[in-house]
Amino acid sequence: MKSDVVARRYARALFDLGREEGKEKQFLEELQNIAQLVRTCDDFRSLLESPLYDITLKRRVLKEVASKISLSQYMSNFLNILLDKERFTVLGEILDAYQEILDKLTGRVRARVTCAAPLNGDQLNQITQTLSKVVKKEVDVDVVVEPSLIGGIIAEVEGMIYDGSVKTQISKLKQSLKGEI
Repeated sequence: MKSDVVARRYARALFDLGREEGKEKQFLEELQNIAQLVRTCDDFRSLLESPLYDITLKRRVLKEVASKISLSQYMSNFLNILLDKERFTVLGEILDAYQEILDKLTGRVRARVTCAAPLNGDQLNQITQTLSKVVKKEVDVDVVVEPSLIGGIIAEVEGMIYDGSVKTQISKLKQSLKGEI
C-alpha cells in the first residue's frame, strides 16, 4: 500500500479520536513536536524506523521521550501503534495529512513562500494578507529561505505557484534577449 494512503488512514483515525475528545489542536502540536524530534535527531529516527532494533528497546526509549516532551497518553498509544505496525517511517506524512484534515475543517490553507532572505514580521503579515485575499481563505504561511532566488518571492498555495523572484525575471529576460519567447 502506498505510504500516502497509509498516512491518511492513520491521520484520519487520530483526527477522529482528537475530535471526539476535543483535542484536535493538541494532537497536532504533539505530532509536530515528535515529528520535529524524529527529523532532527538521527539516532532517535534510526532507532524507531529500523527493524534491527528490538521492539522492547524502542518502546522504552519512546516512553522516555514521550515523558520528557509531555505527550498525552493518546499520542503515546498512537506512536506505539506505529511502532507495532512498523509505520514510523510515515510519521511526517501522517503529520501532513493530519494538518490537511484540520485545515479543511477550519477553512484554512497552507502556503509555502520561498524567499531570498528571511522575512520580518511586517513582510510576512503583508504576504499572508495578500495570499488570503487571492484564495479567499485564511492562510498559514511556511517560509523557506533560498538565497539563489536573489530577491522577490515564490508563493505556492492551493496548487498554484506565484513566481515573483528576481531569478525568474532574469531568466525570462535572458530568453527574450535570445529570442526564445
